[in-house]
Amino acid sequence: MNAHQLDIFLDSHEVTLANEVVAALCAHDSERTAQSIARLRAEAPQRPDLAVFDSLNAFLELTREIHTAGLDADALELTVEVLNTRIVPAAGILGSAAKGFLAFLWLQLARAATHPFDRERPHLHAADLFLRAQAYDAAEAAAIGIAGADTDRAVLRWRAIARYRRAGLKAARGEILAFAWYAPDAFPDLLRELGDSQLDKDWLAFKAEVEDSGNAWLPAWYLLRHPAVSAEIGSEPASGLPQAIESRPARQAFGLLTRILDLEKQGHSRTLIEYRARLKATDASFFAIYMRSREVQHR
Repeated sequence: MNAHQLDIFLDSHEVTLANEVVAALCAHDSERTAQSIARLRAEAPQRPDLAVFDSLNAFLELTREIHTAGLDADALELTVEVLNTRIVPAAGILGSAAKGFLAFLWLQLARAATHPFDRERPHLHAADLFLRAQAYDAAEAAAIGIAGADTDRAVLRWRAIARYRRAGLKAARGEILAFAWYAPDAFPDLLRELGDSQLDKDWLAFKAEVEDSGNAWLPAWYLLRHPAVSAEIGSEPASGLPQAIESRPARQAFGLLTRILDLEKQGHSRTLIEYRARLKATDASFFAIYMRSREVQHR
C-alpha cells in the first residue's frame, strides 16, 4: 500500500466518524453524540465542523432538560431565539437530515410551553412551536384550546395552516377565508406560507377583478367565483363573529351572497330580488361584479 492509498484510507475513516456524529444527532442521543464527537476530535482535531457539532449536541441536551423541567416565558423566549438564530443555520451541516433534527427540537420546546397564550408574544405558545415542529394535529388542538382568543390573528393563522397541512384546502377553506376578515393586511403573508397553487390563482384573479377593494372582500368574491362550495363554507367562516366584523360591508355581502346563491337555485323570485337589492345597498361595486358574473352565465 502506497502513501496515497493510506491517505484515502485515513480520509475515509474520518468521514465515517463524522457520519457517526450526524447519525447520533439525528437519533437524538446526546450521550452517543458526545462519544462520537470525541472520537472524531481525536482523529481530526482541526476539523472546523467540530465546534458546530458541539453546539448542536449542547442544544439537544438542553431541550431534553427543558422538556423535563419546563421553562418560564422569558427563558423560553431566549431559547427560541437561540434555536432560530444559531441552531437552525448550524443544522445545515446535517444535510437532508437537518429538517428532522430541527423538528425534534421544536417539538421538545412545544411540549415545555405550558403557559397561557400571550398576545404580545404569540410565538411562545405551544401552537406556534408545534407548527414549527410540523406536528399539525397538536398545533391545531393547542390553537383550538385557547379560550377567548379564537379571533386573534395569530390563533387564526395557526388554525388555518395546521388544518391545511393536515387535511388540505377543502378542509381549511373556512379558516383561511375567515383570516381575510380578521387580518386582511396579513392575508398575502398567509397565502405565501400555504403555497397553494389554486389559492394563488384565485388571489390573482380576485385582485384583478375587485381592484381597490380591501382583502376582506375575498370571502364574498370566493363564493361568487366558486358557488359550488357555498354550502360547504357558507356558515363556517361566519361562526362566532364579533359585532365589529358583522357590521362590515364585506362580511354582510358574504352573508347576503350565501342566501342569494341558495335562492338562485329555486329560480327567479321576489325574495331573490329583495336580497339582490340588499346586496347592492351594501356595496354597489361588489354588486356590479356579481351582476357581471350573472350576465356571463346567461350568455
